Amino acid sequence: MAPFVKQARPLAQALNPKSVANCIVQFYKFSHCEKEMTLTVQSIILKEQGESYTSRRYIDLKADFAFKRMFGQGDGRKVLIAFLNALLASDRQHPPIVSVELLNPELEREYSEDKKALLDLLAQTDSGTFIHIELQLLNQPHLISRLVYYWSRVYTKQLKKGQSYDKLNPTITILISNEDVLAQTGRYHTRFGLYEDQERFRLTDMLDIHVIELQKLLRAFTSGDADPWQDSEIRWLLLLAAVQGDDVKDGLIKQLEAIAMRSDEELFEAFERWESLSRDPKVWAKYELWHMAVMDEAAREADRLQLEQDRQRLETESKQLKTETTKLQSETAQLKSESAQLKSESAQLKSESAQLKSEKERLKLQLLQAGQNMLRSGMSPEEVSRITGLPEDELSNDAR
Repeated sequence: MAPFVKQARPLAQALNPKSVANCIVQFYKFSHCEKEMTLTVQSIILKEQGESYTSRRYIDLKADFAFKRMFGQGDGRKVLIAFLNALLASDRQHPPIVSVELLNPELEREYSEDKKALLDLLAQTDSGTFIHIELQLLNQPHLISRLVYYWSRVYTKQLKKGQSYDKLNPTITILISNEDVLAQTGRYHTRFGLYEDQERFRLTDMLDIHVIELQKLLRAFTSGDADPWQDSEIRWLLLLAAVQGDDVKDGLIKQLEAIAMRSDEELFEAFERWESLSRDPKVWAKYELWHMAVMDEAAREADRLQLEQDRQRLETESKQLKTETTKLQSETAQLKSESAQLKSESAQLKSESAQLKSEKERLKLQLLQAGQNMLRSGMSPEEVSRITGLPEDELSNDAR
């Protein structure tokens, strides 16, 4: 933040909060005439080169290198302590942080097949607690599993050979995600530990995992459910959320500047560091490369998600085809069984028909024989025909 702001700050602290942002603008216009002229000249030069220039450009602090420069380098330790205390203010298990020691943010591989774990920031507090912060712009697959894995690496790396378990210190992992992660809740900050399933008492304070979702916070801020004037955690997280790619939320930044001017010395210092970073051409060059890499990663992730959706769709269709094939095979087998049954019944009917025909011929022969016997006994053909039901000519032919 520019030197004129330091002069304006005592006055701003005495003003109504709603007037502070306007105060900043007025001081800026009054004290930066020469700077504005310089920017105008630069703008003309850049315009001739086909480029654009703006006096309020901010890099996205979610860029890993920018986050480290803001909180993890030089005199940023005071800012880091304020940031961590704001995030952990509701955590009664751990005392407020007084000092931190920044550690190597890379965990070395233990063997060649091991996964490389890169931590955005790793620090140890004055009480011995380890704090690991990971920034995540895209919602990667297996994110929670990876988060637990990173926590375990930090926790298990504490012990050296021969040391006892009482040398282990609590380890806190904080995920700050620019995308929604947990569909189960609308809260932007959720905390997880080890608790008994029914009585809910805590097993140990060695494990703490915090999940912070910036888009949920932005929605809460937009709807008026998150007030940065009242909550230090909200304003620090909004500082990270104020730049979303090419979308710089100027209104939000002005409000945070007003809060910093009036009542938050560490946030004020953070703004100074942020503006210093944002004015550095080398930082911008690196930032543009990072931004392009993020866009490429987002495109690859979109392709991966599309491929995954296509794979799942093909698997579903394949399962449906298998189900339908199995059903058709079952119906075919059933039809074959019914056809065989019909053939068997048809053969049985033919057999029964042949038996009936044979029985009919046998009965007719018996009747003829009886009729002939009647004729030989002296009965008239008419009488015998009436009794046997056989025609007289058939009786007479058989009699001959």
